[in-house]
Amino acid sequence: MLKVATEYAQSIVDGRRPSGKWIYAAAKRFLADLERADIYFDAAESERMGAFFSELTLIGDSTGEPFALAPWQQWAIANLYCWRNADDGERRVSNGLLQVGRGNGKTTLMAGLCLYDLLSGSGKRVHCVANRVEQGEILLDTAREMAKGLGDRLKTFQFTLEDRDHDCIMSVLPCKASSLDGLTPSLWIADEAAEFKGRFLSKLVSAGAKRKSCLGVIISTPADNPDGIYHEKVTHAEAILRGDIVDDSTVAMLYGIDGGDLLEDEEGWLKANPGAEYGQPAVKSIRRAWTSAKTTPMGRSEFARYNCCRMTDSTGGWLDMSLWPAPTEIDWESLRGRPAWVGLDLSKSLDMTAVVIAVPLDDGAVALRGHYWWPDADVKQRELDYRLPVRTWALDGHIELTPGRDIDYHAVLAKLVEIAAFFNVQTIAFDRWGSTFFAESCVNEGLPLATYSQGIATMGPGCQLWQQYWVGNRLRVGNDPVLRNACRTAIPIRDSNGNIKIDKRIKSTIIDPLVAAIMALHAWGGEARSVYEEA
Repeated sequence: MLKVATEYAQSIVDGRRPSGKWIYAAAKRFLADLERADIYFDAAESERMGAFFSELTLIGDSTGEPFALAPWQQWAIANLYCWRNADDGERRVSNGLLQVGRGNGKTTLMAGLCLYDLLSGSGKRVHCVANRVEQGEILLDTAREMAKGLGDRLKTFQFTLEDRDHDCIMSVLPCKASSLDGLTPSLWIADEAAEFKGRFLSKLVSAGAKRKSCLGVIISTPADNPDGIYHEKVTHAEAILRGDIVDDSTVAMLYGIDGGDLLEDEEGWLKANPGAEYGQPAVKSIRRAWTSAKTTPMGRSEFARYNCCRMTDSTGGWLDMSLWPAPTEIDWESLRGRPAWVGLDLSKSLDMTAVVIAVPLDDGAVALRGHYWWPDADVKQRELDYRLPVRTWALDGHIELTPGRDIDYHAVLAKLVEIAAFFNVQTIAFDRWGSTFFAESCVNEGLPLATYSQGIATMGPGCQLWQQYWVGNRLRVGNDPVLRNACRTAIPIRDSNGNIKIDKRIKSTIIDPLVAAIMALHAWGGEARSVYEEA
């Protein structure tokens, strides 16, 4: 196995096999690690693994055939399982990440790895973790069928596969907090981890600390947004592969097309689908998927994610997220005293309040700065419902959590007064259905409040103006994941005249930051006065 794995890595580095930049980096790391003195590759372990896999039988279209590992698969499992520390002989890797396109047999590969670990000692605990038990059972059932050629050592039960003579159990767990109670895994597989809610994945990773040697492997296609824990894991892996940080406990193999690759480029498909070289998946099946997907934004987004392993913000909504403004360091101090327009979307109970400032710049662009508040009541549950890292945002200063179930309007008023002292605020656009008391308080503070209807007659021109600046790359935004998320999830509602206002795709999304941003931009009106101001 070492010879095949090394040749596979070398073929990537030499350019003989198509690869994305992260697999190229992983291959270079593999080859470099072979030269290190502080770690070593356990060739004997790899040969045992190869022999074990050959005794397994495949399922599906290849039912009954022996499991002949393809070179990419030999490299993957060798990378995960066969590195050891030179000082104590313990396994080097405790965290693995395999991101690969659908149809490449990653579930079958992980089922084989689970069986190998399960039968490699006593007291083994192997867990298939998935969003739903039914999803995890796919991996367990695959392992059951593959193990039929191994004799009668393993006993099959509804949710487990057991070797009772050696106290070894393979089980299925749903991704919820109670699953982690008393967990002492020797191996866990997190299947399609990009779909996990909340911080469960982070807690799962820490569960392995209870054992001297534990391997956790995350297998998934990319996430559909950059705000979840899975994307954090990918970002960490990329930093390792770039050489920005050193983490010998983590091995990542991130198959996928590169940023400059076109979705229709068939050679690029091989970067995300290493099994296509061996017909799993067949290139013609990927071609069929592209033919049916390419005609719609949602279809292209899903093809990019599932077939090409490219994380995409696009949800088939209103805005093309490939045009999201590149993060810009804005020198706000240099803009002190500038004319500014403010949008205010005031919340009700358990909803977000958003204040966005729009400052026109000399180059024709507009700088945007957001301030956001959310009640902290039930925040843990809302993180799960909304699939957003709300508390992480709060720790990073992107959002303020206020006590209770309602927003403290005094905090919002104080922020508006602070903004008015910093900028030359011309208008604060305020929803006419907002709090009368709050409006009176603003007027008493001398703030230039102006009512703004969020009906389509007013929002329509505002959305049109926003889209012009969006497509024209004339918006400047710093690091604002809250506004980005709102832009990603907003959907358009059109009237019979084609006017647009934005709405939520589902209840558990937030669009308040985008609403406030549109109000601020529209209150200014662009290079000419806005319809809203003229009205």
